[in-house]
Amino acid sequence: MRIGIVSDTHDRVLASLHAALAGVDEILHAGDIATAEALAEIQTIAPVTAVRGNMDHRALADRLPKDRILERDRVRIALVHGHRVGRASVDDLARRYGDEGVDLVIWGHIHVPVFEVRAEVRYFNPGTAGGLGAPPTCGMLTVEAGRFTVEHLALG
Repeated sequence: MRIGIVSDTHDRVLASLHAALAGVDEILHAGDIATAEALAEIQTIAPVTAVRGNMDHRALADRLPKDRILERDRVRIALVHGHRVGRASVDDLARRYGDEGVDLVIWGHIHVPVFEVRAEVRYFNPGTAGGLGAPPTCGMLTVEAGRFTVEHLALG
């Protein structure tokens, strides 16, 4: 199973995002999509599971939860934007989700690609897919039989 990981598109769905995520089974979006129209465009790539961010328009934010705990092929994933978790640092996320029994915490908000492991939990921020204030990036999660890998992808 290949799952695209996206955050902070901010209403800018780049053609390179379509290319990078072509053929994925699903997309996990960690918030700041901005509008329902941007979400609809991302959904043309693959089905999207999303959480709300602090910059999502009210009509979209009201439809999305603040966080989710998901399971994909025996891998437990926490999906959150991060703006309500301290400074959205790995330290803050580890305090909040470290005891939730998750294997992977995906968050956004800071527009910086991060990958760190703490106490066997992987913390992954895909950066900003919209390229707002930083080069555009996203991530790819590959899951098979309870094992997984995650990597950053430059969108150019």
